[in-house]
Amino acid sequence: MKNIATSISDFEKLIDLNSIYVDKTDYLFDLISKAPGMFFCSRPRRFGKTLTLYTLEAIFKGKKNLFKGLKIFEKNYDWKQHPVIHLDFGIINAIDAQSLEVQLNECVYSIANSYGIKIEYSKFCNINLRRLILGLGKNKDVVILVDEYDKPLTSNIFNPEIERIRGVLRGFFEVIKASTDYIHFAFITGVTKFAKMSVFSSMNNLTDITMDESFSYLFGYTQDEVELYFSDYINKGVKTTGLSLSKYLEKLKNKYDGYSFSPYQKETIYNPVSIGEFFLKGGKSFENYWSETGGMKFLKKKKKKVDFDISQDVARVINRSSITSFDILEVASTDVSLSEYRSLLFQTGYLTIKKVDEDDENLLYLDFPNEEVAETYSIQILQQYAGKKAISVFGESKIAKFFADGETERAMELLSSIYASIPYNLSVRADEFFY
Repeated sequence: MKNIATSISDFEKLIDLNSIYVDKTDYLFDLISKAPGMFFCSRPRRFGKTLTLYTLEAIFKGKKNLFKGLKIFEKNYDWKQHPVIHLDFGIINAIDAQSLEVQLNECVYSIANSYGIKIEYSKFCNINLRRLILGLGKNKDVVILVDEYDKPLTSNIFNPEIERIRGVLRGFFEVIKASTDYIHFAFITGVTKFAKMSVFSSMNNLTDITMDESFSYLFGYTQDEVELYFSDYINKGVKTTGLSLSKYLEKLKNKYDGYSFSPYQKETIYNPVSIGEFFLKGGKSFENYWSETGGMKFLKKKKKKVDFDISQDVARVINRSSITSFDILEVASTDVSLSEYRSLLFQTGYLTIKKVDEDDENLLYLDFPNEEVAETYSIQILQQYAGKKAISVFGESKIAKFFADGETERAMELLSSIYASIPYNLSVRADEFFY
């Protein structure tokens, strides 16, 4: 059995450790075959964006031996080496424009040093990036890979400095636009697509593949991929649980499958981290792992200001443009509409596309992708309203299990203890906090 390494995002390390790598190189080959070009894709966290960029870096550095047995190895690809500017904005921890400039400069100079290039110092990161591109592009076309471009924005969503931070990012990406003559390929990823228009406003040559059917399986695992790459773990889980293979796969699908990022996606996909963590823990306990990967403070904070009914508003229709065009920074400073809140849920992976309206392809129906996410969202919202006193039938409470097992008396005893904990005098709080 190969190792499962959900915490390793470096493709080369993954291969060296003989860990499971679900082969996506045929999609990557299709993507890089479109070079020269610049591409953008947004996906929720922990869907394999970082691993994808490291895989692209290995391809563009000509490390063909790492890809033996993978689909791209047999493709007609020249494996030409390119200088790669790989920037991970996920490590940026800036609270103002100045600290963002400093940290981006550190990243730029670190890459320059790795290639033995000396660039004249400037306190402005966009100028240094331009000089790095020119230095690397003298003899060979440059490849630029940017991970979590939106991290400096989402981390400072309520920071008064946010507009200055956005200004630094805009200037940084404008350099990429202005350096197309030296760039062979560029790929930018992030969680949100909200800030796309404001940060990439000048990049009219940026191709957005976020909802492109051709690349809808680039991130996440299909049913066939799960059954192929995790077959040993599935067989072990079937023996451990005593379930039939069909029943085991059904439970697995209901719990962790269900994501769709394109209106025309033919089958749904699994969250890679949830599947990995499930099998790492023995493949027998169908727990929720989304709470560790999908949390977002902004989402929880805005929930209290939105008239959102989880029983009615989740699966309603929404216009396609609503989930792609609005700016998260504007939403942060104003009241949030129901449509904007549902768009936010979609961008962060809590909701996914379930179907397209039969009469209007621009109208999409969203819903929770699976049981794991639906349960996690319910628990988080209960905790948001009632704090540590929240009791969930999905979590600490055993009420649901008692009823399901026919142990009515034990269920009633637990219910009684919950009601008994509610203060008799609720005049201090005239809302539904305790309920």
